[in-house]
Amino acid sequence: MAEINIEDILGTNFVYKRLLKYGLFSETIDDIFQSKSFGEWAIENGVNRYKKRSFSLVQYRLTRNNNAPRILSIPHPIAYYLLCDSIRINWDRIVNKIGEVEDYEDRSMIIPKPNNLNNRLFSMLSYNLRDDEKFLHLDKQSDAKYFVHADISKFYPSIYSHSVCWALVGHSKAKKHQDDNRRWFNKLDIAIRSMQRNETIGIPIGPDTSNIVSELVLSRVDKELNDYDYLRFVDDYKCYCSTKEEADSFLIDLSRSLEKYHLRLNTRKTVVGELPKALDPNWVRRLREYSNHFLSESKLTKKSINRISEFLDLAINLAENNPGESALKYAVKVLSSKKYSDEEVFSFTFLYLSRICFQHPYFIDVFNSFLSKNKDELGNSIKGLIENEINRISEEHIQYRRSDVALWSLYIAIKYELEIKNYESISEQLIEDRDCLPSLMSYLYAKKNDLDISKYLDMIPQIIDEKSEDDWWIYIYQTFIDQPNKPVFNQIDYKDFYMDLNGSDVTFLNETLAEL
Repeated sequence: MAEINIEDILGTNFVYKRLLKYGLFSETIDDIFQSKSFGEWAIENGVNRYKKRSFSLVQYRLTRNNNAPRILSIPHPIAYYLLCDSIRINWDRIVNKIGEVEDYEDRSMIIPKPNNLNNRLFSMLSYNLRDDEKFLHLDKQSDAKYFVHADISKFYPSIYSHSVCWALVGHSKAKKHQDDNRRWFNKLDIAIRSMQRNETIGIPIGPDTSNIVSELVLSRVDKELNDYDYLRFVDDYKCYCSTKEEADSFLIDLSRSLEKYHLRLNTRKTVVGELPKALDPNWVRRLREYSNHFLSESKLTKKSINRISEFLDLAINLAENNPGESALKYAVKVLSSKKYSDEEVFSFTFLYLSRICFQHPYFIDVFNSFLSKNKDELGNSIKGLIENEINRISEEHIQYRRSDVALWSLYIAIKYELEIKNYESISEQLIEDRDCLPSLMSYLYAKKNDLDISKYLDMIPQIIDEKSEDDWWIYIYQTFIDQPNKPVFNQIDYKDFYMDLNGSDVTFLNETLAEL
């Protein structure tokens, strides 16, 4: 593949606009939240208030396939704008460091691109669509006899903000001028820290700015590993070596290079083995083979019910034997891409998926696309079935403070006009748990169904007293623009900023929710 220079395809203004309009929220919740209207406003007007202030983040718990949470974060829009603006000002310097790595696109699988899904500068979903990855792996395996698989321990939470300066200008120069806030690299460091209460350890998981920061640091590590043939997917390394000694040397050199930036290898996930090695895991091949042979139709009929059952049986068995992998989510995505010919086949598929989701709710977001693709088939009896299942899943998992289950259950109820049967107890639980995004969705559910919203406004003074406004900024903004004259909003921070946004009809909700 030809050598690429990122600067040739990604100019400063393009990057700046994509970050602001599409990169504020994690890609996992793109179907619910959006920053396009804010980005358009910010590009035109800028943000000239609160530049000296540091901010906090909205936190959101994403359930992983072992049911443990992964914490995602949503920056305050002021802090996010200031970091995007700092990246814009210094983009030529940043891209000079990222883009000078020889054959960079053949090494890092996640780089800024102009044609990603959802207009994002970085997209994990677009990575899944790459058709050249297998060729890249085979190319790296030329003359190789061994492979190394390694990743970084707690990567995003471990990134040291000052290491960005080290990556940009070198350790010596950065440390020499570390107290000079007039230096351009320190200004970028300050903007990164300002998103999270001036903390130096860790960067938020979710916004696209974090991908730029992480790629900047790891591209400098890449530069020190030019003698090795490997591919890197964010912090996950797959290296191909001609000898066992070379494989051991790669791990030593990788570890040494990472330590220069205060990063560490995850020793529990480090593997050295002999080639040949299958390009795809066995569970992927088996599910793909089954879906290609027996579920190849775009529209499934009653005759497919046994095949669907066998496919999900297979996925469950593979998930049991490969607990660290995503066999279930893979199978669910295959089925969510289909249309269903009648209520019987749809009901069977949804019920089976619901039973799995009750135990493993990490794919509940896929229900949205599953239902959306088949919304014309949803008669009253089907809606009743869906309603019962969504209620059953939400009641089970809200008690474990699983933000994503609560968020998507409420969103699906709003979108498809379902009733949350224990709404009062669920909403009280969310308020008690102080869970921002599900609480906002609960408010929107009440608003859509003409229920009493007073308890949601009563939360505002409590949030102010707790000094937690930054942690609830999207909740405060969206309730404020609905009720701007309510006395509870008189003392909120950033009221003037929120009034500016509201005056230009800025919303952070998708079209369905914004119209409530």
